[in-house]
Amino acid sequence: MRKPRSVTPALAALMLLASALGVPAQAASMKHDSIVNALSFSPDGKSILSASWDRTVKLWNPATGTALHTFHGHEASVNAIAFSPDGRLVLSGSWDRTVKLWDAKGGKLLRTFNGHKNSIYGVAFSPDAKTALSASWDHTLKHWDLTTGKLIATWTGHAASVNAVVFTPDGRFAMSASYDTTMKLWDVKTGHVVRTYRGHTGSVNSVVLTADGLRALTASTDKSVKMWDVASGAILRRFAGHEKFVTRAVISPDGSRVLSADGEGIVRLWDTDSGKEIRKFSDGIKPLWGLAFSPDGRHALAGGHGEIIKVWDLKTGRDVSP
Repeated sequence: MRKPRSVTPALAALMLLASALGVPAQAASMKHDSIVNALSFSPDGKSILSASWDRTVKLWNPATGTALHTFHGHEASVNAIAFSPDGRLVLSGSWDRTVKLWDAKGGKLLRTFNGHKNSIYGVAFSPDAKTALSASWDHTLKHWDLTTGKLIATWTGHAASVNAVVFTPDGRFAMSASYDTTMKLWDVKTGHVVRTYRGHTGSVNSVVLTADGLRALTASTDKSVKMWDVASGAILRRFAGHEKFVTRAVISPDGSRVLSADGEGIVRLWDTDSGKEIRKFSDGIKPLWGLAFSPDGRHALAGGHGEIIKVWDLKTGRDVSP
């Protein structure tokens, strides 16, 4: 007989969330049928979004591990996902070269955007959710009108695959990360490159911005995580310690901590100001591709080749997955 699971404070909080949502608290593993490529908490923290090689996007209850919706429609691996700022819409990007817009609550497919000539690895909503950006291995970014479905512009400038993209909080600019070892800051209105950031020696796999848009965080195959000043392009901090390529790095909502994941399946938690490692944890899943902070900054999501999505208590380092 399986030993009953002890209820930690973090798990109890998750179970209380389930009760508040009116969902039975019987836990089930959050699991895809193949590799987990990307993860995101909804803005209100009440659901989790995941993307997988199994060609699906799933919406989960984080307290019980229950799949609320499975989004079917992509014909190949789904590599990128994003919630709209209000949590009502979802974007996904795939190896099938399409971007899809979904209703988050019902899982209904609202629109499909065609035009890229290779796999899509990054998607982002504008702050007003009227437009979106997609980043592709065809070396371009595309700017889309979400209402009409029309292509606004194609941005060119990277010399290799574009792996990630993010809007600045005011929506005036966007930053992209590329296999060409650079990041670029783009003027959204004109599609012109404002600044190119150099400092990595390998593919830049991810880029995110702090809530104020003043700093950028990047992860690279050169085994490093770097914090940048967006305005000047200066490297403000280096987070050193990973022994394998770094797949993704994210910033806590309050900007005080950084999470990074690597090819060995190790997640490291860092202090932003000092650059010092606070703790590291792993569950043997390697490599890890999906990584996210909860909106309250207390938990982390991680997923990769193990197919199962893990939830970690960042204060204790304990696995509190449902």
